[in-house]
Order: sequence, then C-alpha cells, then structure tokens
Amino acid sequence: MTDELDLLREADPVSADTGPWRDRPLDARAELLLRRLPSRDRRRRTVRRRAVWSLGAAAAATVVALALTVSGTGSSPAVAAPRPLPLMAHASRADVSIAEIARRARAAAEESPGKSERGSHFQSWALSMKSGEDAVTLPRESLTRWNADGSGSTLEVATDPRHPGRPVIEDGPPPRTVHDGKVLSEERYPPGINGANQSYFEDPPAGASALREYLAVWSPGADRDPEELLSAIGAFRTVWTPGPRQRADIVTLLSGLEGLRPAGEVTDRLGREGQGFRFTGTPGSRYLIVLDPDDGGVLDIEETFARDDPEYRVKAGDVMSYTAYIP
Repeated sequence: MTDELDLLREADPVSADTGPWRDRPLDARAELLLRRLPSRDRRRRTVRRRAVWSLGAAAAATVVALALTVSGTGSSPAVAAPRPLPLMAHASRADVSIAEIARRARAAAEESPGKSERGSHFQSWALSMKSGEDAVTLPRESLTRWNADGSGSTLEVATDPRHPGRPVIEDGPPPRTVHDGKVLSEERYPPGINGANQSYFEDPPAGASALREYLAVWSPGADRDPEELLSAIGAFRTVWTPGPRQRADIVTLLSGLEGLRPAGEVTDRLGREGQGFRFTGTPGSRYLIVLDPDDGGVLDIEETFARDDPEYRVKAGDVMSYTAYIP
C-alpha cells in the first residue's frame, strides 16, 4: 500500500499548490502513468506536467485523440494515429540557428514592439488512454477571442481528417464560419470579469527573465526546469497570441534551453515552413519545437515517445500529442 501511495504522489500531474487549475483534465502522460499503478511492473516514473489552460484550451485538452485505442495489455493496436512531422535527413547550410532566429525576433520587436493579445487559435491532438467509443475522436481546433470590456467567445470544432493541413475556423467577429469540421461547443461571455473569463488578465511582461518568472507562476518549476519551461510556453501560447516583443522573449528563453538541438527544416501540420528543434524530456518523451525562422513565432510543439512500450503497444517515435498554433 505504501508503494502504491508513493506512486500516486509521483504520478500526480498537478500538485496541491497549483491553485484553481488543480482540477484540469489529465494529459496523456498522466493517464498513462496512473493506469500503470496496478501493474506488477511498477516503473517509478515522475510526471511534472502542469500546463495552464484557458477556458477554451481546457476543453480542447480533454480528449483529442484521432481514432486511437490504447487500453493496456491485450488492447487493439493504435489506428490512424498521426505520423510525426517529417524532418530533413540532416541539417543543411540553409538551416537557421536558434541564435539567429532569436536575433531576428529581437530586431523585429525593436522595430515594432506590438502587443500580445489575450486569446488564441490552435489545432491540437493527444493520445487517448480510453477505449471503445471514447477512443475514437478527432483533432480539434479552438478559437478564443476577448474584447476590451471583458466579453469574449470560445468556439471548438472537431476537424475533418479528410481535409487536413489548414485552419477550419475562419477568424473574425461572431458568428464565425467553420469549414470542414463539426462544431462541438460555442460559448459567449458577457462583459466584465466573472467566473467564466477571469483567468490571465494580467498582461505578460517585457524581457525574457521577467517572462520566465511570469510563466513560473503558471507552471511552478518553469524558472528552473527546462521541461517545465517548455510546458509553460506551450500553455501560454494557448491563452495568448504573442506580439513581436513576447515572441522575441520566448525564442530567447528557448535559445537558452539546455539540451535543445537543431533538427532541420520542417513543414508543419498547417503547411508552414519552419525550423525544427529537438528536446529530450523526462524518460520516455521527446519534443519537437517548430519555429518561424523569420520572426521566432512558435508554430508547433509535438511530443513523441522516445522508446518502445510493449505494454501499451506504442513504439519509439509514435506521437503522444501535438499543438499547431495559428496567429
């Protein structure tokens, strides 16, 4: 019993000190670890993933698996899971270093600092630990927009896999047009700060160091742990659309991420040309961060398994989750 309690404490993806966000849905890795607890093969692995989500992001993060069944030993193999983003076989002279991307982003911010906008637009997918009908779901697209008076709206759409590679929600004032997708939910919020829209009204600060401290409030440990920082950046991008100054600050933080390695040019899931960088996280996971080489914007963050796991019928390189951020 003591061993199982210790495992539960280690597997807890949200600690008791994470305030009002402690009840958010578990991510794929947290579900995977929790399902391992009854197993005789108790591998002591720790999950320290504390992403912070806006109202729209929380809905999109619940279960966004693409026709995938993974229910433990003896389950059906994964079906129709997305392939990892293809990379060039090796780096080329045309590749842009992250230091150069950071320099370009800072230059753009000096010329036109701009301002971050509270609200986001992104497509996401995550491996599901559920079986049966709950395991057969689709990538989702979420659009959240806010106005100066505190009013806003969130639209969530299940995308049509027959038409991949482009946004399916047409941005603009409500009502918004949806192309090749099924509306899952649409909510509008009245003016003012209320229970539905009171999260993250504080504007992000200028400067990489100040932004790191700001992100550490969202994701404790982001000021000292590289994987926590990467998780916090991904969460931040699902709540805010960064302006030039914050884009420069984010890529500056990434440029100092110990263990980040160039991965070559890549075309992302929305058909955009970007520069890929690899980061190996906790045992069993690996990240691909795709940046816009011109302005430093984060285009995609993809997480894959770093090693085979026969118990759950996943192999090294299988996609665990991805998010494609749309300006």
